[in-house]
Amino acid sequence: MKILVTCLLFFSLSLHSQHLVDKLSDGRYMLTNDGASYFAKLSLDCTKKAAPHYFYKALRKEGEKLGPKDYWPSFYGCYDWHSAVHNHWAMVKLLKLYPLIPEAAELQEKLALSFNEDNILAELDYLKTHEDGLFEFPYGQSWLLKVADELIRWDHPDAKKWLRNLQPLVDYIVSVHLSVWPNVPTVSLSGSHDSPAMGLSFAYDYAVSSKNKKLKEIVSQAAIRFYGDIANAPLNEEPFDYDFMSAGLLVTDLMRKVVAPKEYVIWLKSFSPELFIPGKVNIPLKLDRVDKHDGYESHWDGFHLNRIWCLNGILKTLPADALSKEAKSEWVSAMNGMWDYAQESIGKGNYDIDHWLSTFSVFALIGYE
Repeated sequence: MKILVTCLLFFSLSLHSQHLVDKLSDGRYMLTNDGASYFAKLSLDCTKKAAPHYFYKALRKEGEKLGPKDYWPSFYGCYDWHSAVHNHWAMVKLLKLYPLIPEAAELQEKLALSFNEDNILAELDYLKTHEDGLFEFPYGQSWLLKVADELIRWDHPDAKKWLRNLQPLVDYIVSVHLSVWPNVPTVSLSGSHDSPAMGLSFAYDYAVSSKNKKLKEIVSQAAIRFYGDIANAPLNEEPFDYDFMSAGLLVTDLMRKVVAPKEYVIWLKSFSPELFIPGKVNIPLKLDRVDKHDGYESHWDGFHLNRIWCLNGILKTLPADALSKEAKSEWVSAMNGMWDYAQESIGKGNYDIDHWLSTFSVFALIGYE
């Protein structure tokens, strides 16, 4: 019976995969209702799974009988804490933008349970008492700020209640950002969990939506200090090592938020001149393929999805006359190719892939709607 249910689930997902996206007027992909339903199923499924989990592999003490749910009553699934957090962002986003999908009631029920006041206080206790209060900083903690940012920008009674319950954990994470970044002199480009650009970018989003002037100031100052003078970034050499995101494009996603649009165009043309030159866009935005998608190879899928979300962010910010029609067409072609490649592996039943790439797929298309 269990095998039958699993087969039916993946058969259902495969049916949905034929209609995940439609095209916008400029050719970019946009998530359909079927696509929203498809990724909602994946996020719901993994957020309820306490095993397999990183905890049992690396954090569990010998003879310990407790499991992930005992430590993280809200974010115990999806193999690790940060993946559980960002899948909650995906569920909030999908429920917010696609409230009529069949999974809406289940999404609401799961979010209400995860954002229960007592559960969040338990999560806060864990963050405060592990790794010198820097547990999952910056990656996981910044995803939590992104969850809060999404709830702030959703005018719905449940969103307001969930945000109130989440606030103690959010306030603590804000305090960590305020404490850490002024004391970091320099950083390296990274597309992994230690990425300063990704952490700062989501912290900035929260600072703006919550009207936290101090956080906005600290993040902006750090971004300019770290990346203000960077030029000719080696985008064509990415990903580096085990990166699962685009180290360089994460920087572009951050910088578009902290500098004025006209100044940003000047900065971006220095950062990657080829992005603006028809016929050369494929140099920084090349599509690299590997035949194997699971394990670490799934990082290639995440890398390409992350590039889409950064490029969509840039397009949201660039003045209308900054990018030629020909260059934008090449951007769109590259983005759609990246999406098609990444979706070859998602929703096929491989937990290495599905526990995190559902979120990355959702963010790629509607993270910056």
